[in-house]
Amino acid sequence: MRWIMRMGEIILKSRQVRRFMRKALQRHITMQAQVRGAKVKVTPWQGMLFLDLVEGDAEAAEDAIRHTFGLTSADPLTSVAVDPEIVADAVIHLAPTEKGATFAVQCRRHGEKQDWTSQTFAGAVGAAILARAPHLKVNLSNPEWPVRISLMPEEVGILGTRIVCQGGLPTGVQGSVITELNNERDYLAAWLVMRRGCRLIVSPNYKSELFDLVKLWDPSQINDEVKSYLSTAPGPGHIGKIWAVVGDNLGQQTFQNDGNVPMATLEPLVGWNEETMDELRQRSGFDTAIA
Repeated sequence: MRWIMRMGEIILKSRQVRRFMRKALQRHITMQAQVRGAKVKVTPWQGMLFLDLVEGDAEAAEDAIRHTFGLTSADPLTSVAVDPEIVADAVIHLAPTEKGATFAVQCRRHGEKQDWTSQTFAGAVGAAILARAPHLKVNLSNPEWPVRISLMPEEVGILGTRIVCQGGLPTGVQGSVITELNNERDYLAAWLVMRRGCRLIVSPNYKSELFDLVKLWDPSQINDEVKSYLSTAPGPGHIGKIWAVVGDNLGQQTFQNDGNVPMATLEPLVGWNEETMDELRQRSGFDTAIA
C-alpha cells in the first residue's frame, strides 16, 4: 500500500534547510511506523513524500502519519496507467447508484509537463465515467462523489480518504526545551512547541499519563536507541542543548544551560480562550486519552 504525503512550511525554506528538515521528517515517519509494528519506505519526490508499506498493518502506518509533525495531509494512493478509460474502470464501482447523483473529477498534475493537462485529463476521465454511468450528473462545485486523482508522468494515482495531519515542523529541528508535564496546561504548551520543531527534555517529576501522550508524537522519548536515531538540532553541537523552558510553573525554577545563551521562557498558551483550548485538546489527543 502507498500514501502520498504533503509537507507544509518545510517546502518554503531555503534549499539547505529544506533538505535538512525533510531528512529529519523521513527518519521520524520511519520510526513512528516502526514503534507501531510497521516497516515503511519513505521516498521524496517533487516536494512531496511517498510512503510505501513494506511490512505490517496499514492502520499502523496511518496512525504514524497522523502523529508526525511536519505533514499537512496524506492520501492513500492506488496507481494505474495514464489512461482515462483505465481510471474510469478503476473507480466506477464507487459511483453512487441514485439517478441524478453528482460527481466531479478533481485532478492535479505533478512533475514535468506531459501530454495531458490536469483539466483535459479530468474532462476525459469524466466523459469515460459518464459513458459507464449515464445516470450521473456533473457538479464541479459541490459533488456528492468527488473522484480525486493525481496525474504524474508515468502513472495516475487514485486517491482515497484524506488523512489530515497537524503541520508544523519535524520534532527536534529547532533544538531542545525542558518541561515538567505536571498538568494539562504543561502538556498542551509542550505539544505546541513540539509542533514548532522542539524536542522535549522532561524533568523527573512528570505525570506518566502525560508522558505517554508525548511519546505518541515523539518516539525519541521511548528509549535511548530511538533517541539516538532521531537526534537532530538546528546545527552542529546543538543536539541536546536546552535553550528554553515551557510549561505552567517553570518560570519559578532554575535550569542549567551552557552559559552562552540566556534561557528563554515559552508561554504559548497566553491569550487562548476556552473555545480554542477545547480545539487544542482534541488536536493533541488530550481529550480522548485523559477522559
